[in-house]
Amino acid sequence: MADESLLSEDLLRQLMSVGEADLLVAIPTYNNAGTIAQAIQSIEDSYQQNFVRDRVAILNVDGGSSDQTQQIIASLNGKKDSIRRGITSLRTVHRITTQYGRSPSQGSALKVVFSAADLLRVKACAVVSPATTSLDPAWAANLLRPAYRQDFAFVAPLYSRSKFQGLLARNLLYPMSRAVFGVRIREMYADEWGFSGRLASECGSQPMDEAVRARPEAWMAVNAICNGMKCSQSYLGPRTTVPSGGPDIVETIRQTVGNLFYCCDAFQDHWLDRNGTESVQTFGSDHELTPEDAPPRPDKSFELFRNGFQTLQDAVLKSILAKDTLAQLKQIAAMDIDKFDFPSELWVRVLYDFAAAYHRTAISRDHILQALVPLYRGQLFSFLADHAQSTPEEMEADTEALCLEFERQKPYLIERWKAKS
Repeated sequence: MADESLLSEDLLRQLMSVGEADLLVAIPTYNNAGTIAQAIQSIEDSYQQNFVRDRVAILNVDGGSSDQTQQIIASLNGKKDSIRRGITSLRTVHRITTQYGRSPSQGSALKVVFSAADLLRVKACAVVSPATTSLDPAWAANLLRPAYRQDFAFVAPLYSRSKFQGLLARNLLYPMSRAVFGVRIREMYADEWGFSGRLASECGSQPMDEAVRARPEAWMAVNAICNGMKCSQSYLGPRTTVPSGGPDIVETIRQTVGNLFYCCDAFQDHWLDRNGTESVQTFGSDHELTPEDAPPRPDKSFELFRNGFQTLQDAVLKSILAKDTLAQLKQIAAMDIDKFDFPSELWVRVLYDFAAAYHRTAISRDHILQALVPLYRGQLFSFLADHAQSTPEEMEADTEALCLEFERQKPYLIERWKAKS
């Protein structure tokens, strides 16, 4: 059921004027004046090229932009026809806009989207980021079609990436989520995704914990998996974005790994007795990795790892890690930089120890996530040193081997999870 308390009177009036819709694309904005017009145009073009007979709507949910974003949207909404002439549709493309707060929150924005989707009785939804400058009409269509035409509840994107992009996903988020939840969704953490009206209703009826509000898309995917709904992936192509500072590594770990650990805890009844993994339907290319001349130079990563480990080992890590894991970390932290190696077997045990400590709340959960940061820096340094000259094929083989290692050690996670300390 829609939570109408999340909807302003003005938004309710706009939704009532639409009536019902088949498809909804949401654009959460916050200071996106430079790109919002292009994003809206791309979605309109997608509707008018691919869904000419369907009832469609665009929903902008703004987090309190202080630039000209809202004024630009208002000026576009004042036009009765498509922003660009020459494209015709059998139905009107409804444009709806609302402000949900005075600071950006992906979770708060998504709660509004859930309620709007429920009131409009939409069959499929997609969320796209206005910061994505490579957004084209095919993207919205590729995210909507599987949910609309083929009964998939969650549609993850697949992007074309260079070898050294998305390393947190490659070395942690993808292999661990795949092993724990048993489904091979490569980009569970993304700024574009699709979902069914049914999943929107299911997620909209649940409270959204603070731990998942920054990256609610992964929480949606896990909800779909654990409720027996079908998931899929759609290839979108290369993704470019407006340059921005973005969150630092500490905040990124909080948002993504914190989300993953929370989902492991919240949905433990689903995965504790499950083994193996299964693939999902993939539309288009199954991930594309392109060469890159040289890796980033993590000159400070090794020292940040070693210094962070030395600072935390007695005060914090002793409460998180098993004795054998901590002892092996001490050994590699004592290595010279040119001989340093962070074995994948150890990396998996570290993460499983951290997830179990998060579950037990061995110490403050925020402190647990912060303590992971220097260890991730060490793993990243080792990974980049190992793969400075690797081909895309070798990188992919390494990722698959890491995924299998996470799966092989899942009994260790269960053992640590059930242990009292």
